[in-house]
Amino acid sequence: MPRPPRRDLRGDCLSLLVAIMSSCTPPCPPSAPARAPGPLVAYASGYGPNIELLAVDPATGSLSPKASVPSFGPAPTYLAINQSATNLYALDESSPGRVGAYAIEPATGALTFLNDVPSGGNGPAHVALDRTDRYVLVANYADGSISTLPVLVGGRLGPPVQTLSVGGQAHMIIADPSNRFVFVPCKAADYVAQFLFDSATGKLTPNAIPRVPTAAGAGPRHLAFHPNGRFVYLVNELDNTLTAYAFDAAAGTLSPIETKPTLPAGFSAKDTAAEVWVHPSGAWVLASNRGDDSIVVFAIDPSTGKMSLKGHTKTGGATPRDFTLDPTGAFVYVANQGSGNLVAFRFDAAQGTLLPATAPIPVQAASFVEVLHLPAR
Repeated sequence: MPRPPRRDLRGDCLSLLVAIMSSCTPPCPPSAPARAPGPLVAYASGYGPNIELLAVDPATGSLSPKASVPSFGPAPTYLAINQSATNLYALDESSPGRVGAYAIEPATGALTFLNDVPSGGNGPAHVALDRTDRYVLVANYADGSISTLPVLVGGRLGPPVQTLSVGGQAHMIIADPSNRFVFVPCKAADYVAQFLFDSATGKLTPNAIPRVPTAAGAGPRHLAFHPNGRFVYLVNELDNTLTAYAFDAAAGTLSPIETKPTLPAGFSAKDTAAEVWVHPSGAWVLASNRGDDSIVVFAIDPSTGKMSLKGHTKTGGATPRDFTLDPTGAFVYVANQGSGNLVAFRFDAAQGTLLPATAPIPVQAASFVEVLHLPAR
């Protein structure tokens, strides 16, 4: 529906304020102060038996281990956390795959296992929630399928309401900000599948343009939306590139803008690109290189979405499979799978540079890290 034209509300607001104040007997109470966010924590996991809970110092970025929670399965390689930070969902990267649900204790972040259900396929590689937190979305890498799982009362999971074959090595599944569209990079098929999403039923149907192809042999892996909703950035694992797309928010389709290499000039050893994030400011896009063991940073042109290389920073470990940013974008946290550690970096949002913040924290075969505020208290 078109948005109605804006009015100058200053006069109306003044009249309304006077009316409200005169109608309050006794005088209107003052507004309640805004609640501060709860403690900052991190969850990390990998190819080990536990999900790690860590405290995060928002001033220094330092990590302090708090608890090690046995996972419901042996390979909790990817996690997803709902927006209210009340529930966490973990993969078991096995065949057949499963997804487990946990309750998050709001004061401490402690996890309580609730249940687990089939992922609908084999070797799941990615789990996410739709934008309403009513469905868990799963990409099953080993058999190229995707599933939607309903979130039940209290955060428990129900069995899949739908499983679709989407393409070889489905590596990620993500809903757009409007929650009307879903995208699935398929590494072995060299395309990103595009779907319509019904948030009432959890069902997916192919979009009118069902896929956007990448370069042959690119190996599309993960993608990230720009905060302005106009651009999307895709990291390609096999040819070590980053592709910028224009996003048509009405049609739910991607159109390529340009592609840039993620590796430094002259690098010739084996490498596979892994993760991509857009900084909350929208000024920068970051990706990880496994082999060069670096984070690459590009500046984003706000009008065109094009990228300009800023530089590369070593990750303080081997094989950076995953990384994330804290909610403010002040720190970057890298999960180095090969060296089994987490490393924190301070990010200069004015310059686009990273500097090591604190000593590494051990996490067995680290493949995932997320930083978030617990619910306000």
